[in-house]
Amino acid sequence: MRKCVPCASDRVITVLAVIVCAAAAIFAFRQLSGGEQPPVVFLSAGILFSGVAVRTLWRMGFMGSWGFFYDDEKIIFALSRKDRREFRWNELRNAQENAKIRIFCQSFPEAWYFYFPDKKKIRQLAAIPRMEGYNELAAMLRKKEVPAEKTTGRSAVSEKEWLGQIYHEIFGEHLDKDNRGKR
Repeated sequence: MRKCVPCASDRVITVLAVIVCAAAAIFAFRQLSGGEQPPVVFLSAGILFSGVAVRTLWRMGFMGSWGFFYDDEKIIFALSRKDRREFRWNELRNAQENAKIRIFCQSFPEAWYFYFPDKKKIRQLAAIPRMEGYNELAAMLRKKEVPAEKTTGRSAVSEKEWLGQIYHEIFGEHLDKDNRGKR
């Protein structure tokens, strides 16, 4: 089975960021106990950096090996360690029509976006050129003629509108502040 996963350098950079944040938190807490500066500064810095380090470690453990795993018969979308969605290539069109998955192909810069609606939110997985095995995955998606909506590069403003449109098509309501929390 072939795979398209984040490159090793991204994982190394994440681990280095955790180490730097943990070291900054240790320094801040050490200065809190014996420093000459106001303790509020070091307490807040220690809490901030330790929170970032702990959350990043938790996400690394929770997400596990995420990415795309595929062969000639099927594709597996690994959203996290526990959440894996498997489709046969010929089932993708029906899955899109039944709102189980939405697929978009961005032409410049080239990327593939996969959206999975859940009961309360939309899960997202993106295949970008920096990932290991991206070219093979993109070639397989084109070979299998995966039904994807074509998009061009978009700005942050239009991305919110785009996600709002997906949310409206799947859940039948608009994605805005007024609808949050209402049942």
